[in-house]
Amino acid sequence: MKYLNWIFRATSLSILWISMNTASASAEPASLFGPVIDDIQQQLPDGLQMRLPAYLPEQALAMHPFIKTNSKGLQVYLSPKSNCNQPKCSIGGIGAFTQEGFSYWSRQLNKGTPVRLPNGIQGHYLALGKGEETDHYVLWQQDGLGYVLGSDRRNASQEELIQIAASTVVEPPLRKLGQVTDVLIQTEPGRMGPSPVTQPFPQ
Repeated sequence: MKYLNWIFRATSLSILWISMNTASASAEPASLFGPVIDDIQQQLPDGLQMRLPAYLPEQALAMHPFIKTNSKGLQVYLSPKSNCNQPKCSIGGIGAFTQEGFSYWSRQLNKGTPVRLPNGIQGHYLALGKGEETDHYVLWQQDGLGYVLGSDRRNASQEELIQIAASTVVEPPLRKLGQVTDVLIQTEPGRMGPSPVTQPFPQ
C-alpha cells in the first residue's frame, strides 16, 4: 500500500480484530504472528517493545507476516503473498516507534478523530487518501512509545480497525531478548480529552 510504503521511508511503520468486551481476556498474540515472534524479539531496537493484536478475523488468518526495522521503530506487515517482504505488497500492519519515529504521526493527530481504547488510553482514528486508495490508521501512545495500526479500507472497516487496536493495547509487550523489564521510561497512558466522541465513525 502506497501510504504504508511512504511512511516507512519517511520515518526512516500498521491490520488486525477483537471485541472490546473480551480484550482483557487475551494472553498472547494471534497465532498468525507465531512465525515472526522470535525475529521480533531479536531485532527490536534497544529500548523498544512491541505489542501485537490478540485476534484477527478469519479471512486474515491466511495472511503472511514479515517485519521491517530500523533505529526508530519496528513494523510488522501482513501480505497475501508468502514471498512479500516490502510494504508495497502488504495490506496493512502495525508498528511500534520511539518518540522520534512517532513524530510524523504526532503532527497528524489534529486531523484524526479521538477514540476510546482500553486501560484509559486515547487513540486517534486517521484516514489518508481518497476513495479506493484510502488507507486508515489508529494511533496511540503507550509506555512512552508510539503505536500505529493501519490497513486499506478494502480489508478493514473503521470499526474493525479500532477493535483490533483495542486487542493490541491489552496484550503483554514483546521485549528484546535479554532486555530487562525497566528499560523503558514508564509514562501515564494517554487519557481521553474533555469531549470524547460517542460515534467515532462519521460517514
